[in-house]
Amino acid sequence: MKQSSKKFPGVLRAWSGVVAASLLAGCGGSESLPSEEPVAAAQEQAQTGAAPILDSMDAIALDGELTSKTRSLIRAKLAQGQVHQQVPVVSDSGQALVLNDQGLNGDEQAGDGVFSAIGDVDFVTHRATQDRIREFQARNPQTPLTVATFDNRVRVSERALTPLSPDIFRPGVPIPIFPAGISHAVKPENSLIITHPNVVNDPTRTYDPCTNAGNPNGVWTFNHLMREMASSYVSPANLTEHWLRQWTVNQNINGWTVPARPAMTARILTPWPRSSGALELARSPFKLVAIVNRLDLGASAGPSAYASGNAGELRFVFAAVDRSSGTCGVRPFLVIFEYGVPHASCDAVRTWAQGWLNLSAPSMILGSAAYNAALTSLTQQVVVRNAAPRKPNGSAINQIRTNEEWLRYPWELREFHLMGSGPSVNRLQGQPTVLTPGDSHNNTTVLRDFINANTPAILANSYTVPPAYPTSSTPFLGAFPWISSPTDSYWRASGISVNDARHVFSRNTCNGCHGRETRTEFTHIDEYGALSPFLATGMASPSTAFWVQDPVVTSLSRPFYEIQMRNTNLDSVANQACLARAFDRPLLSAH
Repeated sequence: MKQSSKKFPGVLRAWSGVVAASLLAGCGGSESLPSEEPVAAAQEQAQTGAAPILDSMDAIALDGELTSKTRSLIRAKLAQGQVHQQVPVVSDSGQALVLNDQGLNGDEQAGDGVFSAIGDVDFVTHRATQDRIREFQARNPQTPLTVATFDNRVRVSERALTPLSPDIFRPGVPIPIFPAGISHAVKPENSLIITHPNVVNDPTRTYDPCTNAGNPNGVWTFNHLMREMASSYVSPANLTEHWLRQWTVNQNINGWTVPARPAMTARILTPWPRSSGALELARSPFKLVAIVNRLDLGASAGPSAYASGNAGELRFVFAAVDRSSGTCGVRPFLVIFEYGVPHASCDAVRTWAQGWLNLSAPSMILGSAAYNAALTSLTQQVVVRNAAPRKPNGSAINQIRTNEEWLRYPWELREFHLMGSGPSVNRLQGQPTVLTPGDSHNNTTVLRDFINANTPAILANSYTVPPAYPTSSTPFLGAFPWISSPTDSYWRASGISVNDARHVFSRNTCNGCHGRETRTEFTHIDEYGALSPFLATGMASPSTAFWVQDPVVTSLSRPFYEIQMRNTNLDSVANQACLARAFDRPLLSAH
């Protein structure tokens, strides 16, 4: 039987005491960890366009029974220092809601700091989440169960994770909703960054151009990905050759001259076998070295991004092989296929995440026949033709990135997008590199002025790097970032007011992320599948920090828990209902 919210006036007014106590029982106290956000930035959030950061949320069932779709009053409080007029969320039935503090549409009292609205809550899943926490604790009594929260790749808190009492799940009672991702439930080598030899050398799904071992038409081969990306208007071989020939001549991208690296011809194109003049993709000189799940790139607070279908990216990393000198082996030329996962609804995204989490199950042996078959069912959802009908060629590809020094020193990174549709000739065309200015802007007043003018947005993770700055005729966004030395590859300028803003800006660039800001030497995954310490530390022990000394303020070191962040996100998305996603903080990064 439906019950009106007017029957619970005392419950609605008891927010401050009841919910605060309930959340403390559910999550435990918090331990503050180093943060790089100055307090002053919080006062300017209204101008940054940043998503709201929540302190707490609860739901009060307005129906007489708690089901998977219960009409409820959903309420939230903002984290300290947050200034927002509304809080967008996605209800557990996938409905876009806006929580408000204006006394309208379910909000009880205007201006009391409680943002609320009426929407559907899946109490079946919320209760199952608590049961799972309880069961996980029982199976691992020696491991204290915690949940960490992250902002802009920085761990800002870690709390004891304690399940709610089953008695709290009844109508009329505020039932806390909080993040409950269990990092320990994820094996990152199974579910996040997969480099195991029995996967990348699977004889039915991959191909080794040096030994001719494997299946040249396998579903994880360069050949398969290019064929599925092509259309009836351009052959896979022509699509591939046009893309690669862009290295052989100077290119103009966003006003920058991208210099040719002519060794492309001698080292890749000339040794590549041809048939009737066309490249034989079945004998392509690219070997698989990793498959990567970047679900964390889909983390978002609210319907504008999460409900739009962003379940992050699926990536394939290939290394070029050298067949030009009589011997054959992988070389430092990495090609990364980065696909946007084409799942839209909250349920579809959760199912996608559950598929990856299932790869961490005790019964799943990494690289076994069962494991590889399960991984194939995930990857094929994304890479096949028409997986994303509204994108060029129906391909889900977001971009292809390259990271190489084999063609010419120094290390260079490039980015390519699939352009055109229908009868238009489709091309993988060189594009500006996201979030990364042209190298000549480093250590200049132009960079200083941009960072100082955008400090609040940079710290709030809601900025962009425009094509031109400071005038419409001055190219700013770059197209071929170089790394001449990993110790010197970071962005800086004299006069930057807030070093944390400098660091965040620099870390989000291609060469900053592959260089000094993460203490990385050029690659996070190299041609042999070896990981940078920034990733490898967490792969071995997600709760162990990887410390990086700031290159400007040398007395400052930052702890990174990159894999713990990705683990926590995967487990949370796979096991929690949609409302819990409101606690996610968008990750503005391409790396």
